[in-house]
Amino acid sequence: MEKDFIDEFIPSKDTRAYLHSIHHEFNDLEKATIVANHIMISYEEKVNWLSDFKDRISDEGLKKKINEALVQIKKDKKYYRKSKTALGALPYIESLFDFVFIPHDFRHGDIVRSLYGDWDTEAYFEKIGIVLGYFDENYDFYRNLQGDYSDVQICVDIKFDGVRYQGEFEHEHINPIYVERMTLHENDERKTYLDYLTNTYIKKLQKGEKKNNKPEYVADSMAELEQRYLDEYIPVWDEETDTWCVQTVHGFECGDIGYVTGEFAGTGLIYHFSKNGVEDHVHDFKDVLEAVLEDPEHIDIITDYGEYSEQEIHMVEGIKRAVKFVYAHRRPMTIAELRGNRTQKT
Repeated sequence: MEKDFIDEFIPSKDTRAYLHSIHHEFNDLEKATIVANHIMISYEEKVNWLSDFKDRISDEGLKKKINEALVQIKKDKKYYRKSKTALGALPYIESLFDFVFIPHDFRHGDIVRSLYGDWDTEAYFEKIGIVLGYFDENYDFYRNLQGDYSDVQICVDIKFDGVRYQGEFEHEHINPIYVERMTLHENDERKTYLDYLTNTYIKKLQKGEKKNNKPEYVADSMAELEQRYLDEYIPVWDEETDTWCVQTVHGFECGDIGYVTGEFAGTGLIYHFSKNGVEDHVHDFKDVLEAVLEDPEHIDIITDYGEYSEQEIHMVEGIKRAVKFVYAHRRPMTIAELRGNRTQKT
């Protein structure tokens, strides 16, 4: 059945679904051409399928083309890795490089990702871009084009490798069997930028402008972290920024582990203190120490809520005594004085 060929050799779920929806059938030459030039199947799979297919067809001219293709594929074995991807751009198969129109429904404004090459689509980082300036009239032009297999491709403006911006002029010509639509969250800054490009293109087209200068994408580090950890609902550490991150019901949070785990669990630490009699609070004992050092005379910790341990209370008292000593004597304490300060209780 033709459906078996489409399911086996059309990696893109969107192109695959569209081909089935229009009940498309590839002829024998088209099948052989697609498989011979496929960059997402292994060397063994390609050779075995073409060899078996050659034995099942009666077209002597096509058999000859396949035999020639097999010779070249075996010669180019070095371009294949053990997994089902090519090491890079495969040399085109000279005997099987006829134009094969791949019906698809990708059009201007579609946010897509590329499935092929060194990008592992199960990982976070993947090439993400947008189809610009490809309308029904362009589709009709390419459908009737008399070219070779390289002309099957559509132009995709590749803007991101994961969340990393690739620049204004990055684009690739990609066979639609390796292109899938990409769903980005409404709050994703990449989506906002790509939607802007779509609308800008239309406006310039309506005005008759030829140039399509694209603005540089700008995202802050917080936005980049949020996109990197969209599905992380338990705090994770980002090694690159030395930051803890987590998605919560009230939004994305990042910071040190104390703050992030508090937001994650809803049971974070809190320390109340007063400054000149006005109550305030912080969520980290280090912040209490900073407040005491900045204004030791007017900062008093509030111990009524049971938030401070005896050790923390004793430490704050010791800091205040040490500050008072330095103010009075204009020198650091001696070792004996430090020991006395350590054991003294208020």
